Amino acid sequence: MKSRINKVSLAVAIGLALVAGPVLSAHAETLTVTTGSAATAAVATRDAAAIAAYKAAKAEYKVALAAYKTAKADRKAQRAAYKAAMAELSPTLKAYGEAKKAIGQTFSAAIKAAKDAYKAATTGTVTPEAKLAAKNAFEQAKADATAVRAAATDALGAAPEKPAAPAKDAKPVKPVKPVRP
Repeated sequence: MKSRINKVSLAVAIGLALVAGPVLSAHAETLTVTTGSAATAAVATRDAAAIAAYKAAKAEYKVALAAYKTAKADRKAQRAAYKAAMAELSPTLKAYGEAKKAIGQTFSAAIKAAKDAYKAATTGTVTPEAKLAAKNAFEQAKADATAVRAAATDALGAAPEKPAAPAKDAKPVKPVKPVRP
């Protein structure tokens, strides 16, 4: 029994050695270990073009990064100017908003008063002529309120325009190192 187990174990060990041996030896031939923790391979001629392209892309990246940093400093100055302009414009915008709100409230009050007058005129037993007169009065009051609102809005003028915020530039993308084949 022991001899049979030994023979099977020996056959499995030889089979594994035959299968895994060439794979392990192939890896051992292409890689050279340095004193550091990283393994390096000899650079093939087909990799030289990829490495040259990477070096060129890296040089372009450094130039783009320097331009980005310069633009970032300029953008800080533009941002400060934008904040100053917004601080100067803020009271004007607030006053304009309050004026628009007052116009809207006046219009709403006029419409509400016209509706209340119409409801008061049409409650109870009302003749068709009285109902028609109340409806015509309501429509006239509504038209008058709309005209007053339009005139007030025209007198107010256009809203003050906010200055454009400085645009943020896109950061350059770092080039990717070539991968070993």
